Amino acid sequence: MYYIQSLFSTRHQLVVKYDWYDPNTEVSGSQLGASGSSLTSANIKYNTLGFGYVNYLTDNVKIVLYYARVWNEKTQLKGYTSDISDNVMTCRVQFRF
Repeated sequence: MYYIQSLFSTRHQLVVKYDWYDPNTEVSGSQLGASGSSLTSANIKYNTLGFGYVNYLTDNVKIVLYYARVWNEKTQLKGYTSDISDNVMTCRVQFRF
């Protein structure tokens, strides 16, 4: 889900994005890593909330500053018993030819 809002003009934009990924909707986090379970970290559900700023320097060049806050579900798997620190801050320069 995206929300994009122009600020002051169409050259400045605010971006808010939310997404989720659940590769196995039939299990919950507490079942991952339980004894006798063959489920792995590939079955962990993730939620992401991102915020960004887009500046169109010209019609062919834009700069994007973006921060994504990522949450993983808590499991019994080693290394995933709580939310791991995997947030991402990016700065991109994009050119169009």
